[in-house]
Amino acid sequence: MKNQIHEIVRRLLELHRLEELLAAPDPDERANAEARIQSLRADIPKGVLIIHNQARTRGKRSVAEVRRGVCSGCHLALGVGNVAALRAGEMRRCGNCGRYVYVVEAAEEAPPPAKPRKKRAARAPRTAS
Repeated sequence: MKNQIHEIVRRLLELHRLEELLAAPDPDERANAEARIQSLRADIPKGVLIIHNQARTRGKRSVAEVRRGVCSGCHLALGVGNVAALRAGEMRRCGNCGRYVYVVEAAEEAPPPAKPRKKRAARAPRTAS
């Protein structure tokens, strides 16, 4: 089941990339993209494809990644239960923007840069006045 969800998300990402290629000036490239788009559309479930088409007509992507529990489409945090369900292999949509979301594992993320520690200046001893 988890592999099937990953495959649908991968197909949606590829479909989006190919749909952007349709604006390419090269007619051969457009023809190849159109043929591949038809092939991908045949392999995506109809319900998912409807959501994808609605997002595309609004000029938006239909898929967004989740990093550290935050949707990259709308930049709002998903519920902990939704993130856990995504990690378990369920297909979910963001409750705010409606995009299909997938989790980017922590191993794939680049670690945040380490902040250098500031050294504290030594205090001068207090003198009694």
